[in-house]
Amino acid sequence: MTASVPLARGHEARDPVPAAAATQVPSDRAVLRAVGTLMATTPATADGAERILSAAAAQAGMPETVLAAAVLDASRGVPVPARAERALRQALHAARTPDPVPASRPCLMPLREDAEEALDRFFETRLRLTASPADPEARQAFEDALFTLCILMGRPCPAEALHEAVQYTEG
Repeated sequence: MTASVPLARGHEARDPVPAAAATQVPSDRAVLRAVGTLMATTPATADGAERILSAAAAQAGMPETVLAAAVLDASRGVPVPARAERALRQALHAARTPDPVPASRPCLMPLREDAEEALDRFFETRLRLTASPADPEARQAFEDALFTLCILMGRPCPAEALHEAVQYTEG
């Protein structure tokens, strides 16, 4: 059983490590599924999602397997420990914040059709990865689609490349 402390807005914060997690150590499969879930929701590459999970686990002071179980619980609507949620939020923010890019850099834009095709492929692979986060083929296809967007849009940050591609194809 997990102790609960009422918070504002009807949420509850639980002990740092739920009692179920303390008695039953989550498997490495949970880590794979959590990485896949983070890849699809961030968006991030597999390495980026693993770095997010590692950074958040270190920040929260809990093992990666326990944090991975919390990520999977959160995807099912189950509340997670407050410090785990805060650590994940900080790690995601850091991953989504692009490195500063010089304002005067030259930029060739791709054909709009190529950008639309790359976006379609990204969204298709994202759905596939969301449906099966531990599937290595789905992860690789998603990572390839992200890489293509980054190269096509000339951006090193996947979130920035996705945002720019969407803006470019809508305009």
